Amino acid sequence: MIVQGQQTMIEKIIKATQGKGMINTAYIERLNATFRQRLACLFRRTRHLARHQRTLQASMYVLGSVYNYCDFHKSLRLRLSVGRHGFRWVQPTPALAAHLTDHRWSLDELFTTKTPPPPWIKKQGRGRFPTRLLLRRSRYGV
Repeated sequence: MIVQGQQTMIEKIIKATQGKGMINTAYIERLNATFRQRLACLFRRTRHLARHQRTLQASMYVLGSVYNYCDFHKSLRLRLSVGRHGFRWVQPTPALAAHLTDHRWSLDELFTTKTPPPPWIKKQGRGRFPTRLLLRRSRYGV
C-alpha cells in the first residue's frame, strides 16, 4: 500500500537507494535498538517510566544529538591509504559524514554549545474583543 506518491516514483527511489528493489528496514531497526539500549524508559521491562511526553522528547533529542555528533559508527568507516603498503580506518560520526561538522564533538562541547531558540511565531487572536468587555473597560478606565 502506498500512502504518498506514485508507484513508479517509489520503485525508482527504492531501486536507487536499496539496490535490489526491496525495502530494507535494518537501518531503522538498528536505530530503534540503540534508542532502547540507551534510554531506560523505552526498554521492555523497566522501572523507569517516561511520565511526561516532554521528558521523553527531550531525552530522545539529547540521545539523537549524542548519536549523531559524538559517537563513531563502524558502518560509516572509510579505508584511508597511508604510504605505499599501509592503510588505516577512519571512523566518522554521522554528522561528519554529512559534512555538518569538521570534528567529533565531546559531550562537554555538545552540552555547552549555544543554539538559537526556535523562531517566535505570533499567535493569531481569536477575533474581535467582546463588546460587553470593551464597554466595561471604558467605563472603569481599565
